[in-house]
Amino acid sequence: MKRVLFVDDEQNVLDGLKRMLYPMRNEWSMDFVTSGRQALKLLSEYEVDLLITDLRMAEMSGIELLSEVLKRHPQVVRMVLSGTVDQQTTLRSTVLAHQYLVKPCDAATLRATMERALTLRVMLDDPALKQLISKLQTLPSVPAQYVRLMDLLRSGDASSKEIGDVIRQDMSMTAKVLQLVNSSFFGIRRRITDPREAVAYLGQDTVRDLAAVASMFSAFRPKKMHNFSIDSLQDHSLAVATLARRIGDSLRLSKTASEHAYVGALLHDIGKLVLACNYPEKYDAAMQRAKDENITERCAEVEAFGSSHTEVGAYLLWLWALPDPLTEIVLRHHDVPAGSCETIKPAAAVYLADALVSGDFDEDVAATYLAQLGMLNELSNWKALAEELTRQRTGSA
Repeated sequence: MKRVLFVDDEQNVLDGLKRMLYPMRNEWSMDFVTSGRQALKLLSEYEVDLLITDLRMAEMSGIELLSEVLKRHPQVVRMVLSGTVDQQTTLRSTVLAHQYLVKPCDAATLRATMERALTLRVMLDDPALKQLISKLQTLPSVPAQYVRLMDLLRSGDASSKEIGDVIRQDMSMTAKVLQLVNSSFFGIRRRITDPREAVAYLGQDTVRDLAAVASMFSAFRPKKMHNFSIDSLQDHSLAVATLARRIGDSLRLSKTASEHAYVGALLHDIGKLVLACNYPEKYDAAMQRAKDENITERCAEVEAFGSSHTEVGAYLLWLWALPDPLTEIVLRHHDVPAGSCETIKPAAAVYLADALVSGDFDEDVAATYLAQLGMLNELSNWKALAEELTRQRTGSA
């Protein structure tokens, strides 16, 4: 049975949560405590899957509690359930907590968020890998992109569009900005998947605070790896995103679905970045094994880590509460999309784009699939564009 720990220094709030979640008593084991110190004591005595805490507490603040939990029990999924607080506290909490809910929170929203958080924990088998991803606060960016963003933020005269365009070309920045803008703190009723729109909603001051107060952006520090390059990963992701958008145009995707295809493609290999940054030697050896034994990178990853980059990336984005269409694309971008034609089109665009750019394209499978979509006649155009994007990436004539 999954175990949940609630922390709030107002007993009436805890009593309300008990009543609200009473129907779930046979599915979840729930504890309710009025201080951070009590919470840390319980965490030292038994394993907790999910911690939900207020931020404004007298004895030990929610920020202090989250910091200690991250340090001592990084495998715990951390959520905030709090009322109005200042923006700097909120930004700090987005680094320490996976998700943010605002009081008062209705029963349906709270239960759905908890169910999602508890269900996704079964995605990864390796406890060490699960713990690693749970404690991740940020991911590094391509150094050139990081410098460009910092220069724009320091200049004071850059437009939101300019800042959004830089963020939109970097998978780490995109993931973190979308995590923040989709948190309940900002009260946006719909899910945002375009980093440019996210910057417009957040405002430049907030993005600047993300960099300064929360240290949410950082540059990748090169490690001695022969089989991984963040620049190559970024180039590949941008090429796939560009091609996915063009395929989306052919599929006549709506503006929203087209954005899902582009951003999903940009993020599709973010799991590789997680593994390479945190297990450089092990990941480098796995990629070398894939070459030496002529097996897929996914197979080599599973042999080394028990999971591939698809599960690792999707697990991280689910923890960060990015919109479902994006996390589903990340999880299944190597699989032929299944479902109704309309719902699978963004996933189809990313699947086809990644296969074409990677050169891992099964003609027979693709012909059958594209015939179902009524798009078989577009294949030659997409191949030509993929080849052009590859030439641009490699600098070949």
